[in-house]
Amino acid sequence: MKQAIAYYRVSTSRQGRSGLGLEAQQNTVKNYCEKNEYDLLSEVIEVKSTRKQRIRLLDALNMCKEQRATLIVARLDRLGRDVEEIAGIVKSNVNIVVVDNPHANRFTIHILAAVAEDDRQRISEATKGALKAAKKRGVVLGSNGKALSKVNKRAAEEFAQKLVPLINRLRKRGITSVRAVSDELNRKSVPTFRGDGKWHPSTVHTLLNRLKKINDRL
Repeated sequence: MKQAIAYYRVSTSRQGRSGLGLEAQQNTVKNYCEKNEYDLLSEVIEVKSTRKQRIRLLDALNMCKEQRATLIVARLDRLGRDVEEIAGIVKSNVNIVVVDNPHANRFTIHILAAVAEDDRQRISEATKGALKAAKKRGVVLGSNGKALSKVNKRAAEEFAQKLVPLINRLRKRGITSVRAVSDELNRKSVPTFRGDGKWHPSTVHTLLNRLKKINDRL
């Protein structure tokens, strides 16, 4: 049987104590291991609030090297959020499985990380532009800027929830990979959140992550 080390990350010490988001990651990884005949040797949990000090991730990578095991994470954003960070992990020569995109190889993981970082940058620039335009109109920023961010987040979540029935129907038909889902959404001419009508694996990845975060809060 293949061997695996699970790596989970929660973003704050409060979440670490409460288990918020942790249980969902554990269930995702354990279900994958059971279905794909992996022997889960150990589970490594990282509690962090910044991008620094990924000590437990290094521990997990070293354990994988020592035991010739595969590193398994529930989602790509649990592994890292910027391209340089992901690139360093990929170069470690440890086999990695990202459960929500299990067919991705090291090269694909690197590309997905680059696209996700670009997507975050575009959203950030769009938000800054909206705030700048609001300031020119005489809107007092500060708390209003935070309110705008909350409105955008709420709108994105509402959009994601509207797609739940469709995503569930696709899953029942065996359409589960991000590429297959993006192809099907494009075939059906389903508009994206930004309304451009073109889905990519990265935007589907963002959509599914948003739905998981919503479920984690329930």
